[in-house]
Amino acid sequence: MKDILDNKVEKVCVSQRLVTSPCCIVTSQYGWTANMERIMKAQALRDNSSLGYMAAKKHLELNPDHSIIQELKKKAEVNKNDKSVKDLVMLLFETRLRNEGGSRAAEDEEAKKKFEEDKEPTRVSARS
Repeated sequence: MKDILDNKVEKVCVSQRLVTSPCCIVTSQYGWTANMERIMKAQALRDNSSLGYMAAKKHLELNPDHSIIQELKKKAEVNKNDKSVKDLVMLLFETRLRNEGGSRAAEDEEAKKKFEEDKEPTRVSARS
């Protein structure tokens, strides 16, 4: 997954705290959250020099017990260069990233719909 996401995340790791979600994005201790980055980029008189070093180093945490992650692992073991593997990894990452910086209720509902839409091609259930 780290290879697919390249420089979008600093690291990908297994989460011990996720129960129902397939993944989450956490930021480093001293970086900005996604919402703070969005606010700072929207400032009219912003200082672009600080955006680079204050931008958060994102960590993608995976729920190894979630059916989507388990199916993704199986597909990656068969052929990690498969387009469906890359598409699902990007979908998981972008959906979670959008969730972090937006309205929680609306974004969570949109994320559930995205995961439900994606279960058909991968033949997995979004519920674990």
